[in-house]
This record gives sequence, structure tokens and C-alpha cells, in this order.
Amino acid sequence: LRRTIAERRFRLAFQPIVQLADRQAHHYEALLRPIPTPGTPYGEASEFIALAETVGLTESLDWAVVETACEAARAASGARIACNLSGLSLQSPAFRERLCTMLAAVPSLARRLLVEITETAEIEDEAEARRTVEALRGLGLPVCIDDFGAGAAAFRYLRAFRVDFVKVDGIYVTNAVESERDRGFIAAMVDLARTVGAQVVAERIETEAQAALMRDLGVGGGG
Repeated sequence: LRRTIAERRFRLAFQPIVQLADRQAHHYEALLRPIPTPGTPYGEASEFIALAETVGLTESLDWAVVETACEAARAASGARIACNLSGLSLQSPAFRERLCTMLAAVPSLARRLLVEITETAEIEDEAEARRTVEALRGLGLPVCIDDFGAGAAAFRYLRAFRVDFVKVDGIYVTNAVESERDRGFIAAMVDLARTVGAQVVAERIETEAQAALMRDLGVGGGG
């Protein structure tokens, strides 16, 4: 796995996150896609990420993804790219220093990136994670809480960190057209995000009916 990460045996797929008002792309989310390799114990991205966490290689993997996303941002004129950061990396002083040093050296990169906080590994040291969030935002890099509503930790993160975006988990979007209960949850999440000054986007908006409903509920964009 260490060699796989070092040799970048993965690719990034770029999911557009579109503004619902005008259907223009706001940014692109970089999604990890491991390249199939015979003899390895993973095939799906979730397995790849879980294995990296299990053997202590999360920071190495996150850094490889960040570097790859930076290369894509430099190549894609005008596009902003979002990359996921595990809670393990977010609470690491060494990772923070490395990332902030890179961004400070190339200030234009911060305007081309966006960070999404994932829940794959829970944040234990909130103070260090808060320092990372504030340092990144201080450099002009927006921060988003990913998969909001999927787990209890997301609400704790919203209370602990100042963030710019909240991304509603796709399970609510999938069910919202038919389920008043899910619509109520989304409306409550939108109100909560607005209370702390965050904009709301949503996952898995795949139909016109879903897009219209999310817009009516106050969601600004989605993918």
C-alpha cells in the first residue's frame, strides 16, 4: 500500500458541483479511484481508504491526493477543485504545516482548492483540527463538512469549526421527493448551516425534480 501511494497508482475522478440557480459549475470534487492491481486486497475506493487508515498511512494518502489535485488545479484554468481530508490529517500539526507551507509559497493555489472534512476517521483532537481549519481559511481556502447528516460527528464538527460549506448526505436527497420526513431533515440542516454562516450543497442530485426540490429547500448547489 505504501508503494501504491508513493507511485500514485490511483486516479482522481472530478464530480462537478453545480449552482442550482444557473447550473454553472461552482467547483469539482476530486474522488479517489484506485487503479486495479492484481494481488492487492482492495478494489473499491472505500476499501483503499479504510486500509490506509488501518495501517497508519492516511496522511500519506491524503497528501498524495492533495498533490494530485493541485496538479489538476494548475492544469484546469479557472476551475476550483475540492479534495477530501480525513480527520486524522486535519488534526495533525505536521500535515497542517506541510500544507500551509505549500499554499503560502503559491498563494494562487488556495484560490483553486477547497477542503472537505470527511467522517471516515473521527477527529479526537478538536483543538489541533480547529487550528488547521482556521489556518486554511486564513489562507483563503474554503472548508466544507462532507456527508452532513450521515453520522453524529458532523454536527459536532459544525459546532467546533468555522466552515464555509455543508454538504448534505445523498441519502436524504435520494428519498426527499417521496419522503416528507427527509425533506424536513434537509430543511433543518439548511437552517442550522445558515445559523453558522455556511452555504449548503447536496450530494446525488440526479433529476430535475430533485434539483427543483433542493432549490426550494434552500440548497444552493449539488452534484
